[in-house]
Amino acid sequence: MSSDSYDIMRRAVVEALGARPTPERRRQIAAELRALAEQQERMAKRAEAQRLPDVTERRAAHTARMYIRIRYETDPHTGARRTRLLFGKQVWFDLGSPERVVIQRVGSEIWIVESKGESGLHVETDIGLPGCIVPDGTPLDRLAPGRYSASLRAGALIIGAQEEK
Repeated sequence: MSSDSYDIMRRAVVEALGARPTPERRRQIAAELRALAEQQERMAKRAEAQRLPDVTERRAAHTARMYIRIRYETDPHTGARRTRLLFGKQVWFDLGSPERVVIQRVGSEIWIVESKGESGLHVETDIGLPGCIVPDGTPLDRLAPGRYSASLRAGALIIGAQEEK
């Protein structure tokens, strides 16, 4: 036991005993300390049985939850259908929290990359998930609305398969 934790616990026991503890009070405090010690032993055994995954396992599970969402909505001014692209917060942070993005087809994949300067689609971050309105004619036109897995490669967000509901 470190001297810091010993001092903390000793002060707590002295405070619990009071100014002039009776032998009965000392026995009561000792019984409570034993009960606390047994509880801590049980909690330690339970934690060992439920071993937490190591850092690489947590990262692998974390990236599996990275996603984007494609949603159709009605333009409030024209009434036309438009497409909104929403980024899961973690994937947006991992992408570098860009203010603007470009959507492009690279081979059979759809990549979303940060845009430099004033080109690209503006990412709105003021309400809910970061997202942008996607004009017609982008590679996203071929995707149905829904949630899609996403991964990062070479600084680009790669859109994966649509997730089951």
